[in-house]
Amino acid sequence: MRHIITWCSLVFIILSASSNAKDLELQEITFRETPQELYLELKSSTQFPLEFSNKSEFDLIAKKLGMSPDDLIQQLILLARLNLESNVNSDTKSDDAITLIKQLRIVATTPLDKAVITMLDGRLNARKNQDYTYAISQYNDALNKISSDLSLQATLFRFSIHEHLSGLYRMALQPSPNLTHLNRYREIAYQLRNDYFIALAELELGRYYNRRNEPAKSLQYYTEAFRVGNRINYPGIKAHAQLNLARTYRDLEQWDEALKHAHDATTSFQTFDQGSYTAEALTVIAMIYAGKKEWNKAIDYYLNAQQVNERLGNEIGQGLNSHNIAEAYLNLNNGPAALAAIAKANSIFIAKNVTHYLVYNEALYTEILIKQAMWLEAIEHAKKSLILATEKNLTDQKLEALKYLSMSYRKVGDLNAAIEIVDQIIELSDGINAVEQDDSESSGLTEQKLKFDLSLLQTKVNEQKTALNDNKLMTILLLCSAIIIVIVLLVTISRSQKIIRAQRDYKQQYLLEPISQLNGFRACILRLQNDKLSETSTFALLKIEALTHSDTQMGLTESAKIIQSFINELSQLLTADIYVIKPGQFACYFNHAINAHDLLSTIEGYVAKTTLFNPVIPSFNREKKLSRIYIGHINMPLLANPDISISAELHFETAQYAIAAAMTQTDNTYVSIKTLNFAPATIFSAPLYLNLTQALKRGIIKVDSNQIIAEESWPR
Repeated sequence: MRHIITWCSLVFIILSASSNAKDLELQEITFRETPQELYLELKSSTQFPLEFSNKSEFDLIAKKLGMSPDDLIQQLILLARLNLESNVNSDTKSDDAITLIKQLRIVATTPLDKAVITMLDGRLNARKNQDYTYAISQYNDALNKISSDLSLQATLFRFSIHEHLSGLYRMALQPSPNLTHLNRYREIAYQLRNDYFIALAELELGRYYNRRNEPAKSLQYYTEAFRVGNRINYPGIKAHAQLNLARTYRDLEQWDEALKHAHDATTSFQTFDQGSYTAEALTVIAMIYAGKKEWNKAIDYYLNAQQVNERLGNEIGQGLNSHNIAEAYLNLNNGPAALAAIAKANSIFIAKNVTHYLVYNEALYTEILIKQAMWLEAIEHAKKSLILATEKNLTDQKLEALKYLSMSYRKVGDLNAAIEIVDQIIELSDGINAVEQDDSESSGLTEQKLKFDLSLLQTKVNEQKTALNDNKLMTILLLCSAIIIVIVLLVTISRSQKIIRAQRDYKQQYLLEPISQLNGFRACILRLQNDKLSETSTFALLKIEALTHSDTQMGLTESAKIIQSFINELSQLLTADIYVIKPGQFACYFNHAINAHDLLSTIEGYVAKTTLFNPVIPSFNREKKLSRIYIGHINMPLLANPDISISAELHFETAQYAIAAAMTQTDNTYVSIKTLNFAPATIFSAPLYLNLTQALKRGIIKVDSNQIIAEESWPR
């Protein structure tokens, strides 16, 4: 049981340590990726500035903030580091850094914290006073203080120290220690097994060899940085990789690719609001145009970079851009503009005491003055350039300065001085061993270029393959979608056609009388609706007793045949459209006027000679009772006023009213209704039968019949 508890405790400690390690590494990545956001967050969480004069007061502040004193110390250290970063925007960050360093000295107790304070002091002097010698000394002192500390926190601190030391030695123009610290920087990154840190280290080594004009090695490290950077999801790393790829393409004079990567990097840095890197990317674009001898475009981008540096207060960056602008104006033969730009750069470098930039600036200053035939001024600046080059043991710069001096002395007529300078040039040249570049190095560069070009081609081929596969997949998907759409469309059209046919069939069935399947009541109403009631026409309802029960006496099939034959013959005889209302009752529509008497006579004559060929049903002429005929007759329009509209249904019901009265008689009877000219429209409204009966009594409508219709015979 005790072993199990011990094992569980060990697992918990390991998991906790692993989680803490990830948090520390993530903090360092956040420091580099989003420094401004981290800065604002730390200012809020620590409620900076804090006021305390001893450790006890500090502990009380930590307690009020809800954190341990050690956690608060680490947050203040991180805040101090951020105040010394160029890509953090704050008007008071220099003063804040001084305050934080002073306060941290009060509360720092561990060797690691004290080492960090030492480093911060050196970094502050380097940024504020450009005192790189003092900064290097402080950084090395910080390294010594944590030499025996193997914790992750100390390892990450060493990682940052070697990064900064390499940059300090670079600015101090000491390439050997610069490379030493870069290699140590890279070793720690691989020791941490963190792809983000590995990509950073590979990028820095690529930059080192790029500055050393060793493109083969530079290309090797940049390629590795780009490869590792593509494995991680940190856009800042990718942006830096793009920026350095732009530089590589620029050095290889592959201008289009260089511009593409430089513009991409600029866009990325602008998105992250990293002003210093934005200025650097804009400067690279300008240098690409300078490499293409497109000096006006180069000046435009140098000026854009200059604006960013001015906004950031980066005076060194302003000086470098002024130097580059002066070179561009020199190539455009714009002497006054070149002189103004180089003078601005010189004043900045002198004020900041950055002699490693000033030595090159004095040389360009001299060249511009010579171009303007300002010989005395050229001698003055050439001497300054020679002194600086001698101090820094820069042989090429010494030769350039001596060349300018020799030319200037000859132009002012001081031949003795010119001869003396020539002797120095000869002596310096003799001391230089003319070492030709090793063929293996040349072949190595060629091989690296070929490998790089091959890698680019393979990447493009892979991209094209991916794009082709995507296009094929998209084509297949579109084709499948089109087939599905066509199928759905065909099914929809087929269903629509079926629905249309069904609707058409339904409309036809809707108009038919169910038993005989001939035009019925609804067809009759439709005919009355379509009629031009302003024209004279006649409508009549006809009832023949012999056919009243034909559907049951003869069966539906036989009855339908007899009724169809009957209607066909009668419609031809009467020149009318005939509709089956129900068994034995029919509606007749005439396009002309026909009086009820003539209509009855014609039907009687037809019925008298018509025989039903069914032994069950007597013939029309066999039994008088079965031969009775009733007609309800109306002339249309019912009202003379064309502005008054009466519905088809009211016309039909009026005819029903007439035939209802006729059917009260024992002999063949017709009843015809006709309205007088002064009849109001209100008589043709509900209840219709009551209104018509009252109109009859009042004499508003006229009734004609072959029988005497008693008052009680009228329907109510």
